[in-house]
Amino acid sequence: MNNTENLELSSSEKRKIKIWKTVIIIHGILCFLLVYLSLIQMIIMQITPWEFCIELVREIIAYPRNLVMYASVSLVFNLFTIPRLLALYSYIKSKIMGKIKLLPVLLYVVFLLCGCALLWYLFGIYLSRARKPVIYLYPETKTEVSVKLGLDGKLTAVYPKYDAAEGWTVTAEPDGTLTDRKGRQYSYLYWEGDINIRPDLSRGFCVKGEDTVEFLENSLKQLGLTDKEADDFITYWLPQMQDNKYNVITFQTTAYEEAASLHVSPKPDTVIRVYMLWYPSKVKVNIRPQELENINPSVRKGFTVVEWGGEEFKKGHLRLESMA
Repeated sequence: MNNTENLELSSSEKRKIKIWKTVIIIHGILCFLLVYLSLIQMIIMQITPWEFCIELVREIIAYPRNLVMYASVSLVFNLFTIPRLLALYSYIKSKIMGKIKLLPVLLYVVFLLCGCALLWYLFGIYLSRARKPVIYLYPETKTEVSVKLGLDGKLTAVYPKYDAAEGWTVTAEPDGTLTDRKGRQYSYLYWEGDINIRPDLSRGFCVKGEDTVEFLENSLKQLGLTDKEADDFITYWLPQMQDNKYNVITFQTTAYEEAASLHVSPKPDTVIRVYMLWYPSKVKVNIRPQELENINPSVRKGFTVVEWGGEEFKKGHLRLESMA
């Protein structure tokens, strides 16, 4: 009787082994596909695996809270699988191997967690370097104005001095001249930082390098910038764009405002924000055109706040590099 029970138990255990081995194989395939996608992504981004890993580590260092997100994704992804893998290992250890060998299982779990982190990095929130956003203030009369940034990220540079609690406080003239409490004057407020952003690249324009000036002049006018503001914008970006065969250009609104909100007191009557995302291309890219007329107010009324900027899309996915 005992021998029969042992044989039946052994058969049942073998079936369990097959089930859990299947689980391991499926997860192995998923991890292989994840690595394969990562390799494709690195080729598109034109960076080495080492550089790719460095970028990931930099993001984690810059935003420790991302570790919580990575861990959460991994937990959900492996909520039922990891306990079963550990149970399988315990079973194999006790029934077949006869001794504890945790290293293979630990390596598998670590590999799976790293894979989930890479998946989150590739298809989740992307770290963006905002390099030179500038903010103009045009009140109707001489007014003390407070401006505070609401970033999903952190500031890396700012001018004039920015108070983390209160932001900037300046006296603004109708012509846009800003004066701080020490009497120093500025043309605009400047900041730079790392932000988490989800841009929309589904619409935009593909422009020849030699046509970039004309395109920007027309587009910035439609987006509500004055000639002076457009001149500041174009002279910043033109050296980086004019020699490219093509430039693929999109103007972000919702995605940027969600990542970098602007809080101004007293409340402005008109807010114009222009955020350009672009990247060079050696071939013409077919992309659906944007309707620029409806992005910003067509007429400036009352106290007006203007911010312009842009980021070069250098990495091939949604990794952005500069804001001006």
